[in-house]
Amino acid sequence: MVQAARSYGGVSADQRRATRREQLLEAAFEVMATEGAGGLTIRTVAKEAGLSTRFVYESFTDLDDLIGAAFELAFRQLSNTVGEAAASAAPDRRATVTAVVEALVDFFLAAPAKGKILSTKAYGHPAVAERRLARSEDVSRAFGGILSRLVPDRDPDDPAIDLTARFLVGAFGDTVTAWIQQALPYPRDKFVHDNVELFLGAIAALERL
Repeated sequence: MVQAARSYGGVSADQRRATRREQLLEAAFEVMATEGAGGLTIRTVAKEAGLSTRFVYESFTDLDDLIGAAFELAFRQLSNTVGEAAASAAPDRRATVTAVVEALVDFFLAAPAKGKILSTKAYGHPAVAERRLARSEDVSRAFGGILSRLVPDRDPDDPAIDLTARFLVGAFGDTVTAWIQQALPYPRDKFVHDNVELFLGAIAALERL
């Protein structure tokens, strides 16, 4: 007979494991932020989380598994942030684009390590390479959906929408990465403003395609 997992303080064993897993993932981001990708090990993550290394192996097979899970968590958080911004924005084109760009910029500002692991070139660990390729397709489709709403006269399946979405995702990914690394000396509000104008210019070009 399988014995039920014990509960402590009203928190089940599964809940405790889930909490530790989240704690370890956030610790991985903190290690990346302070020590860089080269400092990311099972031991450094466990130490940052204030947990024994055995708890790392409770949730992850190895370091690659942990890094892959960290990438997926960062992607979900970014996707939720951008989706909520787009959904709550005023329906006009400028307001929607501004809300999306601000959400992206502020996510990268608030969590540079998460932005780094998500960016196209800044973090080349093999554990995330395949995931990044798959998720870039997800991001392009999501941006395509936003563009379809902003250019309602176009067929949603028009390949020009997909082309423009891929152009914006790729270009902005490299641009915001360079900005976070201080290669572009822009204050936050100016960076948002100028990128909004570039986005709007690309959407206007889409209407001419």
